[in-house]
Amino acid sequence: MTQKFIKLGDLITYIKSNGFTYSEEQIYNILISLKTKPFLILSGISGTGKTKVIQLIADYFAEMLDYTDNYELVSVKPNWTDSRGIFGYHNIMDDTYSITQTVKLFIRAATNPQKPYFLLLDEMNLARVEHYFSDFLSVLESRRYTNKDISEYNTTVSNEFVEQLLKQFGDNISLSAAIVISALLKDNNSFESVEYYRNTAIIKWWFNTFSKGVNKAPQFRSELNQNRKNREDDSGLKTDGTRLAGKLFLGKASGNLYKLKEESEMDDEQVKEFRTIKDKLLRALDATKDTYIKQEPILLHNSEKILKVDPNQQEYSKLKPSPLDYYIPNEGYYVPSLLPIPTNIFVIGTVNVDETTFNFSPKVLDRSNVIEFNEVNLYSAFQYGQPLNTLHTNYVNENYIDYTISLPTSEDTKFFLNTYPQHFEILVSVFRVLKKYNKHFGYRVFNEISKYVFNFNGTSGNDNQLNDSLDLQILQKILPKLNGSVDELQELLDELKILLQNNNLPRSTEKVVEMITDLEVTGFTTYL
Repeated sequence: MTQKFIKLGDLITYIKSNGFTYSEEQIYNILISLKTKPFLILSGISGTGKTKVIQLIADYFAEMLDYTDNYELVSVKPNWTDSRGIFGYHNIMDDTYSITQTVKLFIRAATNPQKPYFLLLDEMNLARVEHYFSDFLSVLESRRYTNKDISEYNTTVSNEFVEQLLKQFGDNISLSAAIVISALLKDNNSFESVEYYRNTAIIKWWFNTFSKGVNKAPQFRSELNQNRKNREDDSGLKTDGTRLAGKLFLGKASGNLYKLKEESEMDDEQVKEFRTIKDKLLRALDATKDTYIKQEPILLHNSEKILKVDPNQQEYSKLKPSPLDYYIPNEGYYVPSLLPIPTNIFVIGTVNVDETTFNFSPKVLDRSNVIEFNEVNLYSAFQYGQPLNTLHTNYVNENYIDYTISLPTSEDTKFFLNTYPQHFEILVSVFRVLKKYNKHFGYRVFNEISKYVFNFNGTSGNDNQLNDSLDLQILQKILPKLNGSVDELQELLDELKILLQNNNLPRSTEKVVEMITDLEVTGFTTYL
């Protein structure tokens, strides 16, 4: 079974053992941001460790998972006006490909898809990002899940899917929950016999895992039938047993058949229990889908053949190449015309803001999280002063973090709305304030913030944790796109400050106050 989880405390310990200090919030926020969207911008004053933190995270993964060459630092050049500086080009003179460290890293990642690889673009705004990196940004937004037929999980379940089920439900998945899951995985909600449900792959897995040596037939019937109403209703159906499955299934007396109720047929408590199981199943399916993400590839060259990178290499000879074949030991790298971005690639850019750099376009900011590294923690570094930790919860001792990427969709926004409605309403209130001044955001940002909130909290976040996650997302996803003059932003920022203060969102409040001060002093403000 492939290990896809890390413990935050182990990573913090590793970083400290190498003589570096970062707050728990910084590390947790970086990991959750990268999982939500594998493109991250680190800004802030020089000397706060923006580059080093990514190198340390990469080194930790390499040591923990026993692999090498998972990190590349690429220095962005001011003269990059197209993608050749980062993705290379076809050298027509000798019919080879002038390969870059970025393409080499992508090829290595493609050959080892279960382990993470990190690309760090140093001072990425020395050139216009949308000029040299537009291909990557476009591919990132083309990613989508395939319409995989999930009903096959009733025939066989993968180790990866089981991992995700256990992560969502814990080690105490009830038999009733497993029966509901097996019904949700069907391709239609039709009546089926007890034998059908008993023989699904999910139920077989449950008995083999949690109930070895138990006579399965009586236990299974009890979940569906115990104390079910003996009298039929006018439609000939029996309803409402005392076990969870019995509450959520309709029973047809003739033929001993069962099917899930529709939500309209459930009472409020049943709807709540049903949605809890359904949401956890969707999370498990979502996290399993990384294998089935489709995307448009990056066009590297127009040659019909796979190019070598050195004239002295042998010609590429494989008839049916795959990404696993683009690096051959003792031969080196070979470059196809089309290269998908591996889903285990994480891209991080560091930025400085001065007269030599370019501002980020809304297109770039819309596709990333922006994390500021301005905190200098004297207590952690030198044991001077008071300790700093702005998170409400000690995440070092929390659950393991799944380091595979997730793909934000509208389902995540629906999940946020249904699971944490009060905090979703705060996000909508921010949206309404921005909309008054034509500065609002679109569906993508709603989806990505919702995915971050889930990745940060799971399905059982408390108010303090939810405030932390929403505060960080307003700070990192919404505020970076605000820049302008007094006439453009003064009223907006004043209104936004009151809203953020009233909802106990201190990080984004502090940033808005800072931007208001800039307006008062210079007549103009920007996030970076």
